[in-house]
Amino acid sequence: MTTEPVVHRCSTEELHGEAKEIFENFLKNGGKVPKWLQVMANCEDTMVGFYALFKSVMDDAPASSTLKWKIAYVVSDINKCEFCIGATQAKLTDMGISQEDLENIDKTENEKEALAIEYARATTEHAYSIDPELTKKMQDTFSDEEIVEITAVIGTFNFINRFNDALRILPDSQ
Repeated sequence: MTTEPVVHRCSTEELHGEAKEIFENFLKNGGKVPKWLQVMANCEDTMVGFYALFKSVMDDAPASSTLKWKIAYVVSDINKCEFCIGATQAKLTDMGISQEDLENIDKTENEKEALAIEYARATTEHAYSIDPELTKKMQDTFSDEEIVEITAVIGTFNFINRFNDALRILPDSQ
């Protein structure tokens, strides 16, 4: 059973300009347009702007795509966003991350990854009061560019988690 979002899901035929091109590119590349994008397209400027941000934040530089998707998974799990938990799990599985590794994501032996995950948790749960020691560790471990990008991943997924939950964008199995 599929639960429909609170607002209309746009189709390619309803869109113009860059918004329409984004939808057509998804379809041309053999995929389907993500449900969140169909909903966000009700406000084409917001959809085009957010999609550009999402693509730039989730590319493979300077931090690795794998680290970024792990951070996205952690943020989505904290926020209990069903749609994004499923999407990030699928992406990480495609990247070769096992279900066991996902279940133990906080127990990684990779110190850089563990630090970024700790930072993601702190930023999502209490950005206004991050422990200065944690901030110092981030500065000692990551470049300024990497810290900005990691923080952008955290912010982007906090946004899309809230967007999806508020507008009842659920996985198709719901």
